[in-house]
Amino acid sequence: MLDLSSANLRRLAIAWVGNKARYEGVNIPKQTLVPVHDVAHELLIGSFLKPFEKSAEFFYFFHEEDVSNHLVYQSCNSVFQDPEVLPEEAARLAGMLYEHCENPKVQGGEFLVAYFDDLLLAGEPVSAIGLWKIQTKDPYLKVERSTETYTLNVLEGIPTGKLETAALIFNLDETEGYRVCAVDTVSKKDERSFWKDEFLRLRPIEDNYFNTRHYISLAGEFIHQKLPHKFGLDRADQLDALYRSGLYFKENEHFEVDDFAKALFPEEEQQTAFKEHRDEYARVYAVPLEDKFDISQPAVKKEFKVLKSIIKLDKNFHIYVHGRRDLIERGFDDDKGKKYYKVYFDDEE
Repeated sequence: MLDLSSANLRRLAIAWVGNKARYEGVNIPKQTLVPVHDVAHELLIGSFLKPFEKSAEFFYFFHEEDVSNHLVYQSCNSVFQDPEVLPEEAARLAGMLYEHCENPKVQGGEFLVAYFDDLLLAGEPVSAIGLWKIQTKDPYLKVERSTETYTLNVLEGIPTGKLETAALIFNLDETEGYRVCAVDTVSKKDERSFWKDEFLRLRPIEDNYFNTRHYISLAGEFIHQKLPHKFGLDRADQLDALYRSGLYFKENEHFEVDDFAKALFPEEEQQTAFKEHRDEYARVYAVPLEDKFDISQPAVKKEFKVLKSIIKLDKNFHIYVHGRRDLIERGFDDDKGKKYYKVYFDDEE
């Protein structure tokens, strides 16, 4: 976890990066370095770093040949070696970012580069470089007073409550590609990110968070797509398997693939099919998955929607299933010509 209590903002540089497809260009002032007074310092720490405080997913910079050839990595390495060069490297980074700002959804805006020291990551002091691309601005009202009247003006400013595209690069694991946290709420989950994939070029660190997230994903994929066709399970049986999958991740500290398969699937053939699906998933997505690891609860919390147990019936009813498959019956009513579910219970709230 990230501790900001002693964080110190030492350098801040600002440029403006537009959308390349609209030929908006890059505006780099002669003096990119911005002086920061005490109030702004606290505001920047609180608003620009706060969203990273509980981040548990980390990445490395990635390059096909060697990470030392990664351009953003090179700029970060120069700043870590000598923070005085931050203005020059911020200008370089702004130019690099512009080359990847061609998506119509990318808006022109300020690009901020900051250098921090005395951050605490897992209790250890570390320096870091922050990158932010401002996509949208918030309107706010400013009241100006004169001796005769008040004037109300509508101005625009950088929002302090929510980051759209940001990254925090820690001065850790230099040879691997530095440890990076990244945020991108502009690109959709199923599309390539101009920020993470194209500008920063990141790869996930293969840690407990990584393994937990992928096992939740592949378990949901197997239960939704493979079980019904391969073993003829109905929706209630699927949801029972989803419920037990979620229960396993929530109640256990350690993951072991054989124990997980046995907890979810009563038949040995189903267990074997799950492990075969795991191997296929690892091959298709090119992700190495461990057989044993410590379960990451932040990953469980973030990905748990994959394991939601809901039966959706036409557009009229939703049944939320939290266990007890034996109390749900499915059938067909000949008189009405419709399928039905029968649910047994003790109390109604």
